[in-house]
Amino acid sequence: METDPLILSRIQFAANISFHILFPTITIALGWMLLFFKWRYSATGNTAWMRAYFTWVKVFALTFAMGVVSGVTMSFQFGTNWPGYMQKVGNIAGPLLAYEILTAFFLEAAFLGIMLFGFRRVSNRVHTLATFLVASGTTLSAVWILALNSWMQTPAGFEMRDGVAYATDWWAIVFNPSFPYRLVHMLLASGLTVSFLIAGLSTLRYLRGDRSESMMKALRAAVTAAAVLIPLQMLAGDQHGLNTLEHQPQKIAAMEANWETGANVPLVLFAIPDEEARTNHYEVTIPNGASLILRHSSDGVVPGLNDYVGNHPPVLPLFWSFRIMVGTGMLMLAVSWAAAFFLWRRRSLPRPLALLMVPMALSGWVATLAGWYTTEIGRQPWLVSGVLKTADALGPVPGGHVALTLAIYLILYVVLLAAYIGVLVHLSLKAAKEGDSSPLPGVLHRPLTQPVAGE
Repeated sequence: METDPLILSRIQFAANISFHILFPTITIALGWMLLFFKWRYSATGNTAWMRAYFTWVKVFALTFAMGVVSGVTMSFQFGTNWPGYMQKVGNIAGPLLAYEILTAFFLEAAFLGIMLFGFRRVSNRVHTLATFLVASGTTLSAVWILALNSWMQTPAGFEMRDGVAYATDWWAIVFNPSFPYRLVHMLLASGLTVSFLIAGLSTLRYLRGDRSESMMKALRAAVTAAAVLIPLQMLAGDQHGLNTLEHQPQKIAAMEANWETGANVPLVLFAIPDEEARTNHYEVTIPNGASLILRHSSDGVVPGLNDYVGNHPPVLPLFWSFRIMVGTGMLMLAVSWAAAFFLWRRRSLPRPLALLMVPMALSGWVATLAGWYTTEIGRQPWLVSGVLKTADALGPVPGGHVALTLAIYLILYVVLLAAYIGVLVHLSLKAAKEGDSSPLPGVLHRPLTQPVAGE
């Protein structure tokens, strides 16, 4: 059977980036949550905060390692599967990727050891500073990667010479029109991912009878963060959508499965888009909903796909990935607010809510992947909007070779992901069994009640 190397290479890269993005999504915000735990310990002297810190710094280290290893694979694919990408826009993509490694990855790697093993081997302030620098490094890494990805969506600050892109304004390249919106949206997504991960695994401990102070503090912090961040994410998402409407109207048309440009466009809640017939089957709509959301007016004009025939993304996957993202966000809102109410007003969780929160530990991954697919599929058929089409960047790798490596990747990723989740559950169950009775690392030689004097 003939294999299409373009489709297979796209699936392979999608599989690689889907696996990789799971881990930076956690480390970006988990570094700041660890800094919060450390700050609370330094401010109060309560060892429960340090117990929470040491529980979750293990998760950070494991996740960081998984992110590094999985990220290497994508770098090789630029040369093996997509050489046309670097040939045409490497003058811009190359430096941005290098900046990420030089300014962000090295910062994380250099100070992670102090976070893991330096408590009581360095002063309390130095240990806190190391945590801050690692958290800053994860965020800076996101800045550079999202600057490149946003530039691919809304390229600016360059000129073409003999078919090759050359930078003319690095400020315009980094701060391209969609960058601020994508950066805020991703940072909030990371915050929600970590909040629900901590809340979900802490709730697993809660269901196992653990009522330790360190677990309850982490649980309340995570639930509160989620309850605050999800409305902010909805606001950021609305602004991001308006920016996308301005610069990539065909993506918005596909997300809404709207075929004809016009006013009073309904919001399609459910449908099966049919690109061949240029229509939707089994529609469930809200009258004027799309116009209200996108134009903030019931008679606002919304772009239609029929204005972009042959130059718009595939509708069905984009339509549903967007709805999965939004639906997961609405569930996050309901669960986080309910949990916050019971934890702060009732000081306990109802068992049905607790049972729901455990699988919600991975809800951030679901929403992030759905949002990422919406972003990346929505750029098609372009790899760099208006500059380089995906098909033109493909290398001369036979489809059979891509199929073989894709199968190996998928098997490996399934095994690694199962192992990763298994370790998280193991750490949680072990912590539930020990509670606050286990000794803290680095303090076996003396009691720990307050930060070291003078630190």
